[in-house]
Amino acid sequence: MNPIDLKPTAIVSTDTIESLFYRWFVEYNPLYFASALFFVFGVFLVSKGMSQINWLDGQLLLTAVIESYEILLLAGSFILYRIAGLRRPAVILAIINICFLFDCTYQTEHISTVPVVGELATLLWIAAFAVKLIALAWIFRLRVSLIGYAIPILAAVGIAVPPHLLYYSGIDKSLIHLIATWYGVALAVLFLWYRPVVTCEGPPDPEGRVVLGKVWNAAWMIWGGFYLFHTLSWIRFYDIAISPANLATIFAILPFASEKEEYSWVGLTLVMMFSLGSPPFFSLVATVCALLFFWRAAAGRHPRLYIGAIVCFHLALRTIGWEAFPFPDPNQWLVVLTGVSLLAVGWMYRLLSSFLIATFGGFAYWNPPGPRNIMEWGALFIAAGFASLVAGVAANWWFRFISSDMEKPTVKKGLDHVVS
Repeated sequence: MNPIDLKPTAIVSTDTIESLFYRWFVEYNPLYFASALFFVFGVFLVSKGMSQINWLDGQLLLTAVIESYEILLLAGSFILYRIAGLRRPAVILAIINICFLFDCTYQTEHISTVPVVGELATLLWIAAFAVKLIALAWIFRLRVSLIGYAIPILAAVGIAVPPHLLYYSGIDKSLIHLIATWYGVALAVLFLWYRPVVTCEGPPDPEGRVVLGKVWNAAWMIWGGFYLFHTLSWIRFYDIAISPANLATIFAILPFASEKEEYSWVGLTLVMMFSLGSPPFFSLVATVCALLFFWRAAAGRHPRLYIGAIVCFHLALRTIGWEAFPFPDPNQWLVVLTGVSLLAVGWMYRLLSSFLIATFGGFAYWNPPGPRNIMEWGALFIAAGFASLVAGVAANWWFRFISSDMEKPTVKKGLDHVVS
C-alpha cells in the first residue's frame, strides 16, 4: 500500500502571529506615526477654523494643547526606554518629538498675532523648548556638549521672535527676513565649525552607537529644514517682498562645507553677486565675506583667498551708505590702498593673479585715453619697451631658484645590447 501524500494545510502557527504583532506593534509601531499625522491634521483644521472666526485667544489654548502632546511623547519615551527597556519604539517617539520641537504646526506664527500675552507665550515656548531638549537627552542618558544645546535653543529664538517683529514693528519686513536668514546661516556655520557630538552613558554598545549617530544627524537635518521652512513661510504669511539677496545667505555655507579653496570662491562670490539685490545691506555683507575670505585663507593656507578678502573690503568701504543703483564711484585713496594691498600680497605669496588684478583695476579706475597720433603711439611703444625690460629682469629674479642643470640636455642612459 502506497502512503497517502497529505496536502499542506493553510495553518498559521501561534508563534508566527506573535512575531508579526511584535514586529509591527513593538519594533515598528504604526500607531505612533498615525497619532502624529492625526494630531497635526487636527491642529491645522482647528487653527484654520479659529482664523475664520477671529478667535485669537484660542491660539494660546491650542499652543498649550500642542505642548501637552509633546510632554506625552516625552513620557512615552521615558516609559519605553527607562522602564520597559524597548529602545526602538522609544527612539521612534523621540524622532516624532524632535519634529514637534521646531513647531511643525506654525503655532509660533499664530501666537504672534495675540497682543501682549502672545509675547509672554513666546518666551514660555522658548523656555519649554530648552526644558524639553534637556529632558530628551536625560531620558536617553545622553551626554550633549553645551554648544549642542545652545545651537538649537538659539535657532528656536530665531523661529519665535521674528514673527512678532514682522507683525507689530515698523521695520522693513524684507530687512527683518534677510536678518533672520543670515541668523540661521550663522547658526549653521557654528554647527559646521564645532560639529557637536553626543555620547551615551553606560557601557559601549556598537549597535546603539550606530543608531545614536543616525538619529543625531537626522535631528540636525530636521531642525535645519524646519528653520528654512519657517523663513520661507513668512514670505507668504506676512506678504514680504524678497530679492536675490534673500537667496545669497544659502551660498555662505559653502566655504564651511569643504576645506577646498574652490568652495570658498564659488560660495562667497555668489553671496556678493546675489546681495547686490539689497544695496543698503550690501556693505555689511561685503564686510562679512571679506572676513570669511581672510579667515579661510589663514586657516586653510590658500593665499589666493587673500585677494578675495581685499576686493571685498574694497567693495565694503566703497558702498557704505549706498541706497540704490548705480554703483558709487570709489575714492582715490581707497583705490590706491586696494592696489598697494594687492601688490603686497602678490609679492609676499608670489601670486601673478594679484599683480594682474591690481594692474587692470588701476587702468579701469584712471581710464587713460588711447593714443591719438603717431607721437603718442611712439611713446606707448617706448613705455612698453621699458616695461618689457623690467619684466624680463623680474622674471629672471623670480625664477632664480631653478637649478642651472635644467639647461643641460638630458642623456638617456641604457644598456648596450651586444649580439654575438
